[in-house]
Amino acid sequence: MKKNDILMDEAIYCKTLSNGLVVYIHPKPKFVQTICSLHVNFGGRDFMYRVNNSDYTLPRGTAHFLEHMIFENNSSSFSKSFIENNADLNAFTARKLTSYYFSTKNNFSFLLKKLLDNFIEFNFSEKSIKKELQIISQELSMNDDSDSTKAYKSLVRMMYNNPTIYEDIGGTKNTIKKVDKEVLNQATRHFYHPKNMRLVITGNVNPENIINQLEEHPFVTAKWPDYYPVERVTNLCNNTRHLKIKYDKTLDTNIVEIGIKIPDVLFKNNHQKHYLLTDPFLEMVFNPSSKLYKELKKKNLYNHSLTVSPIFDGDYSFFNISIETKKPKLFVKTIKELLLELPQITFSEKVFNAYNRSEIGRTIKSFDDVKESHSLIENLLIGEIDITKYFEMKKKIKLDDFLVYQNIFVKSNIYIVEYLQEA
Repeated sequence: MKKNDILMDEAIYCKTLSNGLVVYIHPKPKFVQTICSLHVNFGGRDFMYRVNNSDYTLPRGTAHFLEHMIFENNSSSFSKSFIENNADLNAFTARKLTSYYFSTKNNFSFLLKKLLDNFIEFNFSEKSIKKELQIISQELSMNDDSDSTKAYKSLVRMMYNNPTIYEDIGGTKNTIKKVDKEVLNQATRHFYHPKNMRLVITGNVNPENIINQLEEHPFVTAKWPDYYPVERVTNLCNNTRHLKIKYDKTLDTNIVEIGIKIPDVLFKNNHQKHYLLTDPFLEMVFNPSSKLYKELKKKNLYNHSLTVSPIFDGDYSFFNISIETKKPKLFVKTIKELLLELPQITFSEKVFNAYNRSEIGRTIKSFDDVKESHSLIENLLIGEIDITKYFEMKKKIKLDDFLVYQNIFVKSNIYIVEYLQEA
């Protein structure tokens, strides 16, 4: 087991178990809570892929469907032991990841065993599959009613001619009807292998004791079949359309979604720096002292529904701006003009360094809380960032690294979707 120091009194222990599962343990001995998450490298995007030089498909929404089915695996209630021990158990499916996690103040070793017990063998009954089909169909119906979700998906579809990027993680009512035992068995066979998982633990635990417990667990000692890495099949062909306007009198408000596509040259071979730069870049551009922010406020175009965020999924990346507004046309005209001015703006190195130090400070402060520190470690691992080098990398970032993002704000990279109440 390797110990990696992060900060003074903060370290992460890393161990690859005999079955291939990678374990990260961040001990917090002065805290009472412990959080554990099991990540499977399988998400909503994974319905077209290659294994051992063969092409495979799955119904769209299979990863999310399987997440639900894990709670009914082997005709037993996965949640029961956690409820009885006052522990919180949940799961979620993202585009390239499924995560099963729990938090507890008591009986962590027992609950860790129960978690892994459920991932040794997979046996799903036809009855439970039909039951989950109804539940997930209801979830999808709720998503269908979200106009903001529709607008965002429309934006992504306009930016990328690739269903693995723009399709809903949960699939559709029609696609999930194709999920059966054979589909679930294919998914578990290709994706639910220890070598395609990782375990992250943060809290009041002894790393050596945890590793000893894990090495004796049937999940680790079981004879696993050979594992062949999954190759994701993606096509990033560009669409030429940059504006979509849809009128709908039933809308409660006007919705504007803007995407600024980031060329892959900025992240293809340097994703760690890209991951570290995009958040502070947006913070600099939209901070209350910036010209962009002041202009929006001056024209009464700023409101609290405005969100700006970087999207990065390994093989594609863009900045997303979203707002609900009573003045959609004026907002689009103004924000587009301001975005196109960004390449000519001079950013202060002093201000940049202050933002960078502030972000490092916030990150360090997150270690004062078990939940926040666990979330930080998870996010860095998902982003394929070496947490042991995170702070050194942040300190070495210069203004010149940061300024390359100015040059992406040109017409050919900007995509806009407007969902409007009336013509």
